Amino acid sequence: MPPTKGESLAGHPVVLPDAASGKVAVLIFGFSKASKGPTSAWASKFQIDLGTRPDFEVYQLPVLEAVPRLIRGMIISGMKKDVPENKRDHFVPILQGEGELKKFVHYNEPDDAYLVVLNRSGKPVEMTHGAASDASYPQLRTEIESVLNQK
Repeated sequence: MPPTKGESLAGHPVVLPDAASGKVAVLIFGFSKASKGPTSAWASKFQIDLGTRPDFEVYQLPVLEAVPRLIRGMIISGMKKDVPENKRDHFVPILQGEGELKKFVHYNEPDDAYLVVLNRSGKPVEMTHGAASDASYPQLRTEIESVLNQK
């Protein structure tokens, strides 16, 4: 996985996969404004089902490199207003490396959510994309629980 750097909405620098080291993490990338719906839906499902586990983290990563610099600040400010304070540490706008990330996640649908599951060593063990449907979620949750049960 390419190193992915950004500043969380809480104002802390985040470098992934290092920031998730020792935990199982789901990275949820969005590459367009319309991907907000699917990325938020996935994050919500994981937070409800697994969010209380101390060995599990979810990162929402809107990729904004293609957004003109003049309006990035307004977009990030709007995100801060929408994201609850207790989730801002794990909400990290990405302003560089979009091309590498698109290759890494096998990007092909601009409005999809792109999910990467990292094991405790920071290695990707599962990748998928699309909407958080009732059909796709149970299988991915089972995969994540399997990784969580590995020591």
